[in-house]
Amino acid sequence: MPESSSLRYGDLASLVVYFIIMLSIGYWCSRRLKSTEGYFVGSRKIPSWAVAFSMVGAAISSVTFLAYPGSAFDKNWSMLVPGLTIPIAALLAVFIFVPFYRKAKLVSVYEYLEMRYGVWARIYGCIMFTIYSFFRMGVVLYLLSLPVKPLPGWDIYVSILVMGIIVTIYTVIGGIEAVIWTDVVQTVIFILGGLFCIATIFIDTPGGPATIFSEGWANSKFNLSVNFDLNFSNETLWVLILFGLFQNLQEFASDQTKIQRYCAADSDKGAKKAAFYSGVGCIPIWVIFMFVGTCLWVYYQHFPEAAVSQMKPDRVFPHFILTKLPVGLAGFVIAAIIAAALSSIDASMNGAATVMTSDIYRRHLVPGRSDKHYLNVAKILTAVSGLFMLVWALSLMQIESSILPIAFAIYSVLAGGLGGLFFVGIFSKRANSQGALIGVVLSLIVTIWMTLSALDQLPESYSSPFHKLMINVITNIVSFMIGYFASYAFAPPKPEQLTNLTIWTFKEDKEPA
Repeated sequence: MPESSSLRYGDLASLVVYFIIMLSIGYWCSRRLKSTEGYFVGSRKIPSWAVAFSMVGAAISSVTFLAYPGSAFDKNWSMLVPGLTIPIAALLAVFIFVPFYRKAKLVSVYEYLEMRYGVWARIYGCIMFTIYSFFRMGVVLYLLSLPVKPLPGWDIYVSILVMGIIVTIYTVIGGIEAVIWTDVVQTVIFILGGLFCIATIFIDTPGGPATIFSEGWANSKFNLSVNFDLNFSNETLWVLILFGLFQNLQEFASDQTKIQRYCAADSDKGAKKAAFYSGVGCIPIWVIFMFVGTCLWVYYQHFPEAAVSQMKPDRVFPHFILTKLPVGLAGFVIAAIIAAALSSIDASMNGAATVMTSDIYRRHLVPGRSDKHYLNVAKILTAVSGLFMLVWALSLMQIESSILPIAFAIYSVLAGGLGGLFFVGIFSKRANSQGALIGVVLSLIVTIWMTLSALDQLPESYSSPFHKLMINVITNIVSFMIGYFASYAFAPPKPEQLTNLTIWTFKEDKEPA
């Protein structure tokens, strides 16, 4: 087996072919673009199966490819627990969120916030999402470059620039169609990359699959075991379940990148299928990459390496790819890692451009211009998103400490209370603009307090008693509960103001058979 830690010509050829395919899909989609409706929601004509693949691709990201195998290699399968809640969120999406947003024919999900609460809510939602998207893209691109960092002669700055420019080009020219169709290809590559690695380990390990399963089982590597105590200050089963449930519910109800996709589906029935299959489809993929980590652990028990024993767990899989896979296949699997990251980057890039164009530029700054004008602006703003992503990713290279605490703090604050703002509007007729605003303000205060506590920036006596994974849970509960009860201090919305804006006042259209 190869022991080189550098890419060979066959591996580079695999990467070049992958990048050519991505750019070709972007060019093909660009020739079909005629309007902002096409750029933002694919003229609502995308097949449901493609939408489902794209939503899966955006959900799994490079975290699945690197963090899941690393976690299973180091411990067990407990990291899978939050993801097991996603079918619940997917079912709610099928019966509530999908028909809800598609009936309104939204381009941006934050249009709903203005219809329900007023202009302030739409601006708040789209600004938070846009900033979140910018920072998320930069972090994902930076993390993507880490597996190639150890390669001799491979400049990490160049790798960031090349990958960032390529994803920006096909997203700028092809819009949401390019995002969805490249995600379809990238999801297939991603899954095959994991399966090829499993097959390689099966072949090389003495005893094959039987050894993997027997030794993994004997050493509790397949366990979902976590602490079952009813304790919310530690990483217990209940904390993981609540974290996963609230995270997935918030994404299906308020994440522009998800909602934009099922609004792009060719029918209401197809959109519901896409939402459901994307939720259910993530679980077997997560299982595959958990299993990769277990396979790696058994493999290195039989073929121990001093370097591996000293590595961080999430570096073991890239090391295996570069040193054990045959020529060409290593390049393909690295392309799969890149695909996993780009499938979430392109979604965030297009989503950010959509809300900046629809919610800010067309709604407030320059209304009343031609559709062609807004299409050109959308492309420019997509390119601006890509430029910011590159600047942020390259800036992270200068940080000596771990970027995860920084990213964690930014994401926590920017996501604070947004899910609760949507939920109280959808599930309550009593909620009004003033009450919702009070709920958002208090949830942001709680978010900052819990985030500073998680980063050990507060004295212990003033710190939050909850585990950091509870931040999203607590802040959304605060946003929902305070928003609801504070609304009783003000006049209730008039019935005509709630038409099709809550589950109690919604009437779903029946599609012709």
